[in-house]
Amino acid sequence: MTHTTTTAAHRRILVIDDNRSIHDDFRKILAPVNAADDALEAAEAALFGSPQPAQAAKQTFTIDTASQGEEGLQMVKNAQAEGLPYAMAFVDVRMPPGWDGIETTRQIWQVCPDMQIVICTAYADCCWSDVQEQIKPRDRMLILKKPFDIIEVLQLAISLTEKSRLLLESKSHLQDLEQRVKLRTQELEASKLAAHEKASLLELSRDAILVCGLDHRVTYWNKSAERLYGWTAAEAIGRLVTEIKDQSSEVFQQAFEKVMQAGEWDGELNQVGKDGRKLIVEGRWTLLRDAAGQPRSILVINTDITERKKVEEQLLRAQRMESLGTLAGGIAHDLNNALTPIMMSIELLKLHEQDALRLGVLATIENSARRGADMVRQVLSFSRGVEGQRVEVQAGHLLKGIEKIANETFLKNIRVSSDIPANLWIVQGDPTQIHQMLLNLCVNARDAMPNGGTLKLSAGNHLLDEQCATMIAGAKPGPYLIIELEDSGTGMPPDVVDRIFEPFFTTKELGKGTGLGLSSALAIIKSHQGFIRVSSELDKGSKFQVYLPAQMVEGVSMPPPPLNEMPRGNGELVLLIDDEEPVRHITGQTLESFGYRVLPAADGVEASTLYATHKDQISVVLTDMMMPVMDGPATIQVLMRMNPKVRIIAASGLSVKDMVTRAANAGVTHFIPKPYTAETLLKMLHTVLNTKRTTSL
Repeated sequence: MTHTTTTAAHRRILVIDDNRSIHDDFRKILAPVNAADDALEAAEAALFGSPQPAQAAKQTFTIDTASQGEEGLQMVKNAQAEGLPYAMAFVDVRMPPGWDGIETTRQIWQVCPDMQIVICTAYADCCWSDVQEQIKPRDRMLILKKPFDIIEVLQLAISLTEKSRLLLESKSHLQDLEQRVKLRTQELEASKLAAHEKASLLELSRDAILVCGLDHRVTYWNKSAERLYGWTAAEAIGRLVTEIKDQSSEVFQQAFEKVMQAGEWDGELNQVGKDGRKLIVEGRWTLLRDAAGQPRSILVINTDITERKKVEEQLLRAQRMESLGTLAGGIAHDLNNALTPIMMSIELLKLHEQDALRLGVLATIENSARRGADMVRQVLSFSRGVEGQRVEVQAGHLLKGIEKIANETFLKNIRVSSDIPANLWIVQGDPTQIHQMLLNLCVNARDAMPNGGTLKLSAGNHLLDEQCATMIAGAKPGPYLIIELEDSGTGMPPDVVDRIFEPFFTTKELGKGTGLGLSSALAIIKSHQGFIRVSSELDKGSKFQVYLPAQMVEGVSMPPPPLNEMPRGNGELVLLIDDEEPVRHITGQTLESFGYRVLPAADGVEASTLYATHKDQISVVLTDMMMPVMDGPATIQVLMRMNPKVRIIAASGLSVKDMVTRAANAGVTHFIPKPYTAETLLKMLHTVLNTKRTTSL
């Protein structure tokens, strides 16, 4: 057990991990030698705004460490006994041979129920859904993914210790206030003071305080209750409390029975204000008795925690989205590896096939495989923000495809039509991302028409002059392609229109929307240097106009060149490295069919041995980036040590943006994404082999 500098009790953090290097990492991040550490200051400012003058002096966290869950539990007990409890704990999910993180958390919460816990995991260690099932309640627990991000650790530490401090202060305040109210009320009852004297104390509270009789009718309603619920005291007094706050009768009855049995009850309640605004309150009920000790009324103190719960929900949503992104990346890698030999096999078969019927079947299979590859890119684009290659995009084809998808998948009471002229200008962009953006806008329109309606898709060319451009944020004068989506849905009020592109903002019921569809669409539009305009009218519908910079050239469909016209090799030896045997086999066959010789290797170790033996004969290396034993970047480093001028092409089925960066960091400038076609591969080989060798690739 180790201990760092002394600070306020609410800044105390316990780290439980069997890896002592992790202890050192947390100390470096959370308890730096310099108390005015820039990273900590920036994270605190981001979360809580600029510090007040009285708060200008910075504090570090107090970090205590334990190597096992049993040791950590004893430290928690000791801290409680000393009156200096920990505000939070970072707990590793795997700590052999003792308790794991789940059991450790359970044991800690038996001693300190309010402690904030962060489970540290690599996601492969545990599943968030399993943790949810094993540990309840979940509002005091978050998950931190390994390897740690410094800012994320700082943000968690700052926000959770602050949350712990606020909770402690709130409990102390409420307990003190409750006791004062009880004592004062009893005193006033005994002395038969006037009712306005009793209320004077309660009016000082920032919490909603009310008193109701055993018949559930309100007898007292303070100013904070008026502000929270929107009902004046005159409107509330004498009415049933369930009528005013729209409480679930089942939850209310359970709370009433508990307070009658035990004398008190506390818990969270979902309520609705007078204006229909949904509220979440933390309630504390206390049974008040008369001088004879008989139950007389119930004192209710409610604290508004609506915004706090929203922040917690956003954190959970962000974690779920990150988990989905990680899962999507793994699935995409496997699917792209599976699609690569399929697409290349089709092209090989087409080379030697003359029968029109069989060629038609092969064309159908090829189109389906390409569509599957596009769907994989769409998933990665949504979950991880993939930036694909910029190509000439014909929006008319995309809109016709969107129209077909919408009519096939939307409810039959929604009719989708399009008006697409033939002379549309072309756009330089990522067709997958533009497709995803249009699909998100269509889904949003569908959700705005729960009872059916019409969705009209249209497009047109537009030349934006300087005067108009100055009136639109983010716009520049020049040619634009305008894509318009107009629905006959419920429409939106102006205050909603102003917020629809905010991340996590949604007007849908809880669980029926993430609030990310329109924000993702806007991000794609901005990445293409475009902008969007929205107009809406309640009960009449909404119109979305997407402006994308265009070239004043009409789009023309150009078929890919025949395979027999692709560049061929002249007997060059290609070292082919891939852990997937089908990819090695079909890629090797394709290269040999076009005049290359192939030397296959299943991993980096085998490839290094082969290159050492045949270094003088190998002209180019084609390597996968994700492999067991020795991955692509490690293999590239080994090969470049053997020959600094080696020509290398990197390939991967994962995120293009991430893999290009990894390849560049390893010293490789040529990258080909999976699934690749014979055309793409042959052109890349031709380019690389005809590029002058340098010592810095």
